[in-house]
Amino acid sequence: MVRKLISISTAVAVTMGCSMHAAADTTPEDAADYRVAIMTTLRGHIGASSMTVRGLVEDRGQLVNHAQGLANSAMELGNIFPEGSNVGESEALPLIWEEPEEFAAAIVKVQDASLEFVEAAENGDAEVIGGAFRNLGMACRGCHDRFRVAHD
Repeated sequence: MVRKLISISTAVAVTMGCSMHAAADTTPEDAADYRVAIMTTLRGHIGASSMTVRGLVEDRGQLVNHAQGLANSAMELGNIFPEGSNVGESEALPLIWEEPEEFAAAIVKVQDASLEFVEAAENGDAEVIGGAFRNLGMACRGCHDRFRVAHD
């Protein structure tokens, strides 16, 4: 009886938790903060990968982890630019929402390049890794050059 009560209580708690999560409305400010968190994660994995690819730090297996982190974060890119989230000191240009098909295509290029980088890192061939990392950088740059505020 106690086990049944615990099972039912757990099921109710999980259901309520999921329902409250699903019912939560994301504010434009929270969406922008989440975007910054994802982009910061990407920047960290790119920086660490770059140091490893260039031989500035020894690859003790962490390159695969960073490549996977990049790919995981890249898969979220299509979800972090909801309409109305261009608030505060955003670096996102309005072009993102004015040309959503072009922006989506740029995101797909980054996602594809990140998956290729994972494959290269798992393969371990330095030349293939370098090429995949350059392709990823070009994909990121293509999006930043068009859809982000220019940096001096």
